[in-house]
Amino acid sequence: MDREQQILALIRQNPFISQHEIASIIGISRSAVAGYIAALTKKGTIRGRAYVTSDENTVMCIGGANLDSKATSKQAIRLASSNPVTVTESCGGVARNIAETLAGLACQTALLTVVGDDKAGQWVLEETRKRGVDVSQAIVLQGENTGTYTALLDATGEMFLAFANMDIYDKCTPALLRDKWPHVASAKIAIADTNLPAETLGELIDRCREENLPLFIDPVSSEKAKKLPQDLRGVTAIFPNLEEACQLAGITPGSSSDYSLIAGAIRARGVRHVFITLGSQGVMYAGEEGEHHFPPIPTKVVDVTGAGDAFVAGITYGVMKEYSYMESCVYGLAASHITLQTAQSVASELTEERLEQTLLHLKKGDETLS
Repeated sequence: MDREQQILALIRQNPFISQHEIASIIGISRSAVAGYIAALTKKGTIRGRAYVTSDENTVMCIGGANLDSKATSKQAIRLASSNPVTVTESCGGVARNIAETLAGLACQTALLTVVGDDKAGQWVLEETRKRGVDVSQAIVLQGENTGTYTALLDATGEMFLAFANMDIYDKCTPALLRDKWPHVASAKIAIADTNLPAETLGELIDRCREENLPLFIDPVSSEKAKKLPQDLRGVTAIFPNLEEACQLAGITPGSSSDYSLIAGAIRARGVRHVFITLGSQGVMYAGEEGEHHFPPIPTKVVDVTGAGDAFVAGITYGVMKEYSYMESCVYGLAASHITLQTAQSVASELTEERLEQTLLHLKKGDETLS
């Protein structure tokens, strides 16, 4: 057994063992032990204080964690006028929502984000932790305001308008990513949203490519998708809607309905798997496993908020279960189907059992899924 393996075995037996104790047991100097531990930390094999060993089944979600407010109109929305609405507040943020959804699907999940030292940030982290997500790497920034997202939905549940205050994510610098890298590198899959600054996204993509760490990207919006670098060779999978896909492909929205062409232009930037969500027209997959247009699952829509996050989580679940990316697309569709039938951004009904039951009905050709 080589020195690194000896040291790792001792740490696994006792995560709180000191470098002096390791040196004494193995018979080398403390400084030599420190060197081996630094190397193991850089690889992501161990991480953090007390030499916490990596867990290869973790999904690390990186990006937004917000306080969400949803105002749903009770009638047709009238501009420049007072509209009666029902208002609800919940935890939000694309990366956070994906993390919570995965935790609900019995996946081990961690969240790397920044929040302010305010009541909103405290509440968001505490609620996320209660729902099974490891938030130990989230950073509370003194004097900053937690991100907020306010959506106005029409009477049918479709989004009419939204406001976002996301200035805090400018603090997610490349230096912060480098500091947290051992925790990211130890995961099986990293998922990032484009609330991160362009420089941080660029560094994340480069490092994932260099270290062969699967990276999923949720573009969030066509405007935020512009922050992604031209070279996307470190991105394993990306999940744009049609507007975001056109932005990524360099195609004017509405100028082409050739989804294969749009997906191909994104793949030309280096992405291995492209999933274009098309609302009532389903999903277009194009990637290393070929191309396929998946039809939607007939669904009685209550609220569209969170359906895209559920789609990403469903595909991640499938990949974690070692299905192919194309096979995993049906898990994404089923997760969205369940979420669309609720008023929640993260549907409490979306459990591993419910997801598998939905897929079982699909395989039997049952179109009356509920």
